[in-house]
Amino acid sequence: MLNTNKRPLYITILACIQIIGIALFCKGFFPYKIYLPGYATQDDIPSSLKDLHNEPEFDRLVFVVIDALRNDFVLGQDSGFDFINSQIQKGSAFPFTAKATAPTVTMPRIKAMTTGTIPSFLDAILNIAESDTSSSLDFHDNWVYQLKNNGNKTIHFFGDDTWIRLFPNLFEKTDGTTSFFVSDTVEVDLNVTRHIETDLVQNDWDAVIFHYLGLDHIGHLGGPNSPLMKPKQKEMDQAVESIYDIVSKQDAVRMRDDSNARGTLIVVCGDHGMNEKGNHGGSSVGETSAALVFLSPRFESRPSIKRPVSVSQNNILGHPVIDQIDIVPTLATLFAFPIPKNNLGKVIGSLYNTENAASVINGLALNAHQLAQLLSKLFPELSRFIKGQDDYDQHSPSKYYAEAIDLHEKYEVEKTEQIAQDTIKAYYKFIDMAQSYLSNTASDYNLKLMITGVILIAISTCAFIIWTVAFIDRGDRNWDFNKWFCIVVISGYSASMFASSFIEEEGYTWYYITQSIGMLSVIHSLSLPTQTIREKWYPVALGVSQLILVRVTMGWTDTMATVLSNSELKWHLISLALLCTFLFSIRSMYNFDQKHAIDVNQTVKIVQTVIKLVLASIIALNSILVLVYKMRAQNTDVPNLYQNLLNWELVLPLTQVQLGKLIYNYEGAGLFVLGGLFYVIKRASLMTMGESNNIQKNTSLILQLLLHLSTPLLILLSEPQNAFLFVIFNLQFEIILQWRSYLSNKSPIPNWFTSILVCCLSHSAFFLTGHTNSIASVDLSNAYVGVQEYDTILIGILTFCSNWSVSLWWAIAGWTLITDASQLIPNESANDAAHPWIFYIVIQSSLFGLVLTLLSIAVTILREHLFIWTVFSPKYLYQVAWVILFHWIFQTLLGSLFTQILFKPKTTLTILDDEGLEE
Repeated sequence: MLNTNKRPLYITILACIQIIGIALFCKGFFPYKIYLPGYATQDDIPSSLKDLHNEPEFDRLVFVVIDALRNDFVLGQDSGFDFINSQIQKGSAFPFTAKATAPTVTMPRIKAMTTGTIPSFLDAILNIAESDTSSSLDFHDNWVYQLKNNGNKTIHFFGDDTWIRLFPNLFEKTDGTTSFFVSDTVEVDLNVTRHIETDLVQNDWDAVIFHYLGLDHIGHLGGPNSPLMKPKQKEMDQAVESIYDIVSKQDAVRMRDDSNARGTLIVVCGDHGMNEKGNHGGSSVGETSAALVFLSPRFESRPSIKRPVSVSQNNILGHPVIDQIDIVPTLATLFAFPIPKNNLGKVIGSLYNTENAASVINGLALNAHQLAQLLSKLFPELSRFIKGQDDYDQHSPSKYYAEAIDLHEKYEVEKTEQIAQDTIKAYYKFIDMAQSYLSNTASDYNLKLMITGVILIAISTCAFIIWTVAFIDRGDRNWDFNKWFCIVVISGYSASMFASSFIEEEGYTWYYITQSIGMLSVIHSLSLPTQTIREKWYPVALGVSQLILVRVTMGWTDTMATVLSNSELKWHLISLALLCTFLFSIRSMYNFDQKHAIDVNQTVKIVQTVIKLVLASIIALNSILVLVYKMRAQNTDVPNLYQNLLNWELVLPLTQVQLGKLIYNYEGAGLFVLGGLFYVIKRASLMTMGESNNIQKNTSLILQLLLHLSTPLLILLSEPQNAFLFVIFNLQFEIILQWRSYLSNKSPIPNWFTSILVCCLSHSAFFLTGHTNSIASVDLSNAYVGVQEYDTILIGILTFCSNWSVSLWWAIAGWTLITDASQLIPNESANDAAHPWIFYIVIQSSLFGLVLTLLSIAVTILREHLFIWTVFSPKYLYQVAWVILFHWIFQTLLGSLFTQILFKPKTTLTILDDEGLEE
């Protein structure tokens, strides 16, 4: 038996071992991508190819990135980009669907569009860290560097400050906007557009990069069908038209005065798309299909570029599909600078007129040479062939490169159309093969670190499981069937970590487990010996009610949440949810045992009553402020019934940021008052030699008040359509309390069952609010409440709390359940009964550790699986968040603070009888 006093120390040690194991595993599985050092130069090109450098088609570039610009936003029938589509119809703009790869978030996609490489999946995490500079491209070859240094260009940048961090010291003028204030859809773009009329009209630039964020923010807030989406598209279209008009006039003057002037190329593109919820990060069609349009006033006079409009039913939205990384070598050929040496993209041949095969062939030749140099790191014989030191190997990629070169040399002599087409096909064949080889080797795993991490995680998990088994073996034998059923189901769920389909649909697994445990409670209640019909059917009715409520919550996301998202009804349900929270808190206050306060001193009773009134006032006021904040944040369909609240003198002068801070302040004040209430009650009980059971009962009620105090804050951080779920959760919680109370004298619920029940409810609640194991389901719309300036830690905390809000609610409910005095199991040892919290944490640690261990093993074994980056990797990141942030930091660390320090009951009291003897 472990020393009772040292149990927290043992848990801490095992937790540290597990976290170290996670860190080592992640370092091995998510390494920073290794790039080839240095930058491509003209000297890298052999003398035989130097003559192939075409004259630049353009000498100025305007690169416009519209964040989350999905292809159908531009090319679809309901597009708001009228000007761009008119240019497409005239043949003066050439559209494409640019396919992005997961993770479809901004930083990795900017890296892909500028380096031509496949970024590390860990960049999806660095994307949230605004202050992170470790992912800078300062030493990685990219077209921004090449354009500035080899093209001697002056480059300006305006927009998402991610570019400024990625490309330090490359821009002459900058004006960065932060990309994570999602609630801002207006100023964030006006701050970019203002530079069109002030800076673009100047002649002090050769390239300007704009990055607009508003459209992405609208997607996060309201999805692709938001009423704000079409106006935003029109706003972006007008910005592009203004750019076009300005450069048209400038080009006309430049080309009149300078015969060497080449004209300006405008590139309009999205870094990624979005799914039907407006989020991104995953690999769905909507998320990976970004728009890309090349347009220029000079296309009319450049026959090598100009081509007729063609719409093919075989292409997406009737236009060609390319890889997003193809932008890199294409810009290099159009501006005649070296292709970045780590590029994996290929020149967009369809951009050129088919009659000008020489330009395409020359561009492909340089593209093939760059990829051959990169590929020679895998095939040394290819390097020797490039240098002319050896013939090509019949069984290596050098064979295909040699074939393309031979055809190219033949074309230079004969200049026939057939040989030209054969040469183009040969180059593309080699380029496609090189891309395949290089893409497959892009994941550089460190197996030693991964295996070491798995071992440490497994050691920690095995220790927790052994500890758990030793504990539950001493429990009530009436629960043996439930125990074995839970073991089988949880083991099956853990084993499902090896199946990609189960991971993608994990929510249904948790729905099944939660309903099964609910059914177990019904069966267990029926099996108890009873004397009356009420005693037999009352707990059964509670169990059936619980099952009904679970089923209602399961259907919420698929039905009500969708209906409420664009309905006035959601505001009435939010009001009802906040009102019910207030009423639940009043009932909890009423349930406090006040007889000791009356016996000791009438003043104590008055103090206790005043504190309760203050606490009730704080909860009521905070609930109103939360309602006002949510309505002001989405002021599109607020009923007239609530207009008086919006015009309330208290909130009218406050900005959204100030209102958010005020809510946080009231939450802190409520927590302080709650602590005062507990102190008064505890002192009153001790002054009258009260029973420890009464103190612990009041502790459980204090934690219930903490739950109700936290609910308005969690509603604030949740989507409006999900607010009413907290009412259903409260009903489920009350049913559990009633069921536990009924069974306390017959077959008390053991701690292990409570632990599993809370774990199931936490997980199922997470998935039923629309979350999945895809990065695309991370909701950023509520992560900036009360935030004035970007702070990585604060935004990270709010992002976690907003996405796990319902799970955090059930975690606090678990604190209440485990401190319920009536649930001290009679046949447990004295030490065990005194430490229900310890065993609650141990059992939860076993559950989380088992899943993490098997998932780590699955990821290690399946690291070459087709879905390793789209399914298993996001799941691992989510599981790390569950284990470290949810379990260890919130549930264990914060839970221990509230249950064992701030609101800790005195479990043993020394009471003297009339003769002065201890009882």
